[in-house]
Amino acid sequence: MSTPKFSIIIPIYNAETSITKTIKVLKEFDNANFEILLVNDGSTDSTEKVVNDSIGEDPRFHLFTKKNEGPGLARNYGIERARGDYLLFFDADDYPEKTILNDYALIISNNPRLDLIVSSFIFRTMNQEKVADEKEYLVTEHIYDDNEEFLTDMYELMNKQLMYVVWNKCYRRDLIIKNKIRFKDYRSCEDRIFNLDYYKHCSLVVMNPKVEYVYEFVGGQGITNQYNQEKFATFKEFYERGNAITNNEIREGMAALLLKGATSVIFSILETEKITRKQKKIEIDSILNDTSIVEAKQYAITDTTTKKITKLLFNMPRPLLLFVFNIGAFIETKMPGVMALLKRNY
Repeated sequence: MSTPKFSIIIPIYNAETSITKTIKVLKEFDNANFEILLVNDGSTDSTEKVVNDSIGEDPRFHLFTKKNEGPGLARNYGIERARGDYLLFFDADDYPEKTILNDYALIISNNPRLDLIVSSFIFRTMNQEKVADEKEYLVTEHIYDDNEEFLTDMYELMNKQLMYVVWNKCYRRDLIIKNKIRFKDYRSCEDRIFNLDYYKHCSLVVMNPKVEYVYEFVGGQGITNQYNQEKFATFKEFYERGNAITNNEIREGMAALLLKGATSVIFSILETEKITRKQKKIEIDSILNDTSIVEAKQYAITDTTTKKITKLLFNMPRPLLLFVFNIGAFIETKMPGVMALLKRNY
């Protein structure tokens, strides 16, 4: 069996209504030199049957079923079984452009030593199956041929929303295997931390301006909005790791990004029904008193109006801050289009 150039890893959980369309898109790829590893992460609906029916006898598709452990560990499961020279990580309900692999193959041909491709993408916020907001996040064409230069621009790239996610990127498998880079067993920020671990080893990075992926986010219902007790700890870890790999040279920018992350965590606490009002107060107080937040609200950069307002809020008296957060949590759940607009201008 010949080695494919690309391995595409897709974690799947209860995706019976969306996975058929995604597989159809994947089957229409112009490039034939790929394999797709579909990792069924303990789905409790008919996802496994739907996937089997959809892939049929296509030898490029491989379905694996494992116990539910979250998307990060599902991706690790795929990494261990992938054979391609390059890895791509997609989601089960989004849509890459059918030319993506041909585009990447050409970029690799022109830059055979490359470690990473970062591409433009469309972020589409959905509300009751309708598009509430749509934004193109565009990459400026550039080639980084030095790790120091790449990391120096990290805040600017993060600020453009280009560096957090995995599905707008193409990674070298041997770099991942050699450096034992894996996704953490987290339900939040696992992709961001994986990327930071990978960025440390990137010497040649190609910024690809072409839109290669459409990400659909269901406002108020995605993993980003879901409550879990360890969520703030993962944002704090990302903040600390980001400062470490950049030698604190973008500390003010990372501080602003931490305040944004902390805001989303507090929203999820306020909206959840899994804990009592008393527990919510304890968790929010713990976040606001954390040394990283105390530092961030002092040093955070204010290069946009939204950042200025966010920093101002975190420095307000506690009762007023919580009043505003309650309003924000309501808007995020009930008016996702409005919140998407605020986030895009952060």
